[in-house]
Amino acid sequence: MNTETILRKVNEQIYQFEFAGDRKIFKFLNYFRGSIYGIRICFEIIKLHFEKDSPECTKEYLTKKMSGLASRATIINFINGEIDKGSLVTKVSNKDKRVKIIDPSKELIDEFVSWLDSDNRAA
Repeated sequence: MNTETILRKVNEQIYQFEFAGDRKIFKFLNYFRGSIYGIRICFEIIKLHFEKDSPECTKEYLTKKMSGLASRATIINFINGEIDKGSLVTKVSNKDKRVKIIDPSKELIDEFVSWLDSDNRAA
């Protein structure tokens, strides 16, 4: 890969990262991009939401999945904050009534899909 191609791809990634941070367009998605674990949590929750036969998305699942990025307490505090902001919603598990399943809000899904569909989406 030549220097021009590398520079073009880096600039595309920078643009896409900054575009996702536009608070006027992406109110909820912007919250997640504040940290590496935040955006990774967002991707995981969206993936589990659309994936058939996926495991239930719980705080326990996410803390284990993100253990290399942040502490358990940090992940739980982040998730609780997103629930409070309305970007994530919880529902009671059908398997165990003590467990709360985490889902993206409709607004977060809409923003995420809009971001994926943006014309200047980086590869």
